[in-house]
Amino acid sequence: MSKITVGSIVYVEDREGRVLVQRRSGGALSGYVGLPGGKVKLGEGCVEAGVRELEEETGLKASDARLVGAFSEVSYYKGKLNGHYVLFVIVVDRFEGSFTKDTKEGENLWVKKTQIPSLGRVLPDLYFVLESVKRAPFVEHLVRHLDEENSYVLTTKGEIYPKRD
Repeated sequence: MSKITVGSIVYVEDREGRVLVQRRSGGALSGYVGLPGGKVKLGEGCVEAGVRELEEETGLKASDARLVGAFSEVSYYKGKLNGHYVLFVIVVDRFEGSFTKDTKEGENLWVKKTQIPSLGRVLPDLYFVLESVKRAPFVEHLVRHLDEENSYVLTTKGEIYPKRD
């Protein structure tokens, strides 16, 4: 793999404090839980891409969306380099539309933040984003390690997500 993928991921919290997550149904991250999102198209703005991806993947239309941060992420799967991403984090404060639970991208779920660890295979950068949106704006570089036993991200500051006891 010799290219960097540029994408937008979308953080949405409803009135009950639940976060919208998606269990991926295809590709290299099949079965993993993360935020909705996808690639930024050539000539498209990062917020525009996040809004588009949210609607395509969930049926929800953002009426108030903003860029809160970005991170570069080098990804390893079972110790082998498998990707490099630059991801923009978009927060949606207001939305409308008909929520679609199941799409070709995966299963969409509204969950309390405390329920996320119980969802099984969770992309570790989700934990980083949950913490980082509280202190936005942010820019960071992550190294992601995925395997069935021990998945985590490491920041340039030496922080590990998910947090360990």
